[in-house]
Amino acid sequence: MSQLKKNERSQIATIASRALIDTRRLFYFFHVAKMGSFSAAETLLDVAQSALSRQIQQLEIDLDAQLLDRTGRGVALTAVGEVLFKHAGNIIDEMANALKAVEIAKTRPTGQISIAGSSIVMSRYMPEILRRFLKIYPDFQVTAIQASTGEVYQQLVDGHVDVAVILNIPNSSKLASRRLMTESMILVARKEHAIAAKSYVTPKDLTELELILPASRHGLREVIDLYCEQNGIKLSAQIQVDSVPLIKALVAETRSCAIMPQSSFHDEFDKNVFIAIPLRPTFTRTLYAASLSERAKLPHIVTLTKCIVAAIKA
Repeated sequence: MSQLKKNERSQIATIASRALIDTRRLFYFFHVAKMGSFSAAETLLDVAQSALSRQIQQLEIDLDAQLLDRTGRGVALTAVGEVLFKHAGNIIDEMANALKAVEIAKTRPTGQISIAGSSIVMSRYMPEILRRFLKIYPDFQVTAIQASTGEVYQQLVDGHVDVAVILNIPNSSKLASRRLMTESMILVARKEHAIAAKSYVTPKDLTELELILPASRHGLREVIDLYCEQNGIKLSAQIQVDSVPLIKALVAETRSCAIMPQSSFHDEFDKNVFIAIPLRPTFTRTLYAASLSERAKLPHIVTLTKCIVAAIKA
């Protein structure tokens, strides 16, 4: 053990070996001295004069010093009593502050929570989601993870995040979910592309285009594959990408097109460069706030889910 730690231990042992001030006795002393008499303090504290006198006498024994001069009209502080009285008020205030802090800590929980979402969820909704949640749980640590729609789903089912904004809830008891919104899917192309002249795009048109498709099988790719199955087509893509910025760059620089949600086009693409073309028959994607069923009823997860719903529907 270092010399410094030995000295610290010696100081603590010295304090512990002395008679520490009893806080109740100090409290009684402070109010008797402040009121100037035992009878007035009795009324204020609802404690019998005899009990007050006994406790203060014991405090004087503990400190080996007289604190009060008893007079016919009440009490007066001795010189030592004056010193203790000056400190007593601060000590009592600090005890009250400590109790208040404990009560706040009991009613204002702390902890950690994590949420995952796509880039559009992060840029458009996450600031408001976090603002709402941290207003209710100001002492929580929140981790927000951006990933592709497929990766978001995997983060959730693997238990790496508590709540996620995902697509296509599977028929599984493993997840609990709340529906958030449904939006149209569109084809994104450069304005100079030949397909830009069409007022809408058919499934047959899709089979003749150079497409960039999502790489992750869960999420948006699953929505597109289901649309193709329902319309009897099969799409192939030389490039499969989950990054919206990379999709945007590739569509801008090549003859490729991409199938995107309406909100992604609105937020991520320059309308002077790109065009959004409706699909016929139309199809949509639906967003859900989801968590593992085993965690879904935890108060902070319930609150975060409600904040997601409120922010997206605002």
